[in-house]
Amino acid sequence: MVSDTPEGCCSPAEVVQAARASIIAVIRDVSRIPAMVVADYRLGLVYPSESRFTILFVCTGNQCRSALAEVITRSLTEGLPVEVSSAGTDVLGSVPSPKRTLKAASKLGYDLGEHRSRPLADADLDSAGLVVGFEVPHVATAVIERGADRSRTWLLPQLVRALEGGPAGTQRSSGDLIAGARSRLSRAAERRSSAPPMMGDQIADPIGRSARTHESTARTIDDLCRRMVAGLFRATGAVDEQPRR
Repeated sequence: MVSDTPEGCCSPAEVVQAARASIIAVIRDVSRIPAMVVADYRLGLVYPSESRFTILFVCTGNQCRSALAEVITRSLTEGLPVEVSSAGTDVLGSVPSPKRTLKAASKLGYDLGEHRSRPLADADLDSAGLVVGFEVPHVATAVIERGADRSRTWLLPQLVRALEGGPAGTQRSSGDLIAGARSRLSRAAERRSSAPPMMGDQIADPIGRSARTHESTARTIDDLCRRMVAGLFRATGAVDEQPRR
């Protein structure tokens, strides 16, 4: 049988494989999200049913915890149809993150220099695919006062635990990235119904505390956000780990 591909040329499959490898090389230092998920999306092999999946992080002053989670998760989901924002339940004006939070973020490779706090009242909770708080009052305020969907509102550690306790992901390239994330979130909510949050599911506010506390909090949030993104957007049961920034 004579090949239709001229000698020395790549077959279409080899071209796709080479393109995928190039994309993975570019994003290798970005996140711990499965590399093939991002590569498949960029190559048009995974199609979203809706344009964006929105994530809103909520803390008290929107200066430390939610600000860190926002910049971390935005970095982790770069190249995916994901929109990330943050807000605070008790914000007094538009102010930057404190110096200790800026330094803690910088040590992990993230830049919070442009961040300014904003109140939860300015956030669109109706369209949020996921609302994530750090203490019970954050979740309560989002649901009771701002009308967030309870099934899509979580404490960060609680959400990660629920996602990691779920079944393996769907087959790569046959599923829908956004629908898959929503499905995993829905199943996690069903499992949560009989399991109230634990004290360890709360992450204390580091503001006004030592530089070491700020750094420890930043590392904890970084780890949890990586695991959250992997849990939401994984395409296979085996997570293709990537090195930290």
